[in-house]
Amino acid sequence: VGFYFPNLLINSALIMLSQHKCKNLVTMLIVILAFFAIPHLIDDFLFDIPAEFGITNRVGQLLSGVFIVFYIWIVVEISQNRRIGFFGSAFMGGFLALAVLLKHIPEILKSDPYWSGWFSETLIVGVLLTGIALLIASILALRVGH
Repeated sequence: VGFYFPNLLINSALIMLSQHKCKNLVTMLIVILAFFAIPHLIDDFLFDIPAEFGITNRVGQLLSGVFIVFYIWIVVEISQNRRIGFFGSAFMGGFLALAVLLKHIPEILKSDPYWSGWFSETLIVGVLLTGIALLIASILALRVGH
């Protein structure tokens, strides 16, 4: 019974979600993720996170530009109902959620205020929760037929 229960939940969710609703949900979540991720990226530069990984400012700025272009490309692909956009959004959501989970969440759980305090922490938690939601919604959209 336990093995079939998750499949039952997924199948029920798929029946309730049409392709149109899935696309709208994924679009909404990727915009919300940008609201948290882009200011968090700026926060990373303010607190020298690239330097912790041996990345110079120039290389970090180049990688940031590539990130933004890739992000916009995913949104365009989703808007045109292309499967690659939903795969990209699943990757983006999962990657960003995993990155903040591994790099920032352990630091937030310490007693000291983290970076700029509640604002930085809100951005990080927002990236984590929205990234997970985007990953799940993108997988559902792919299962519905995108």
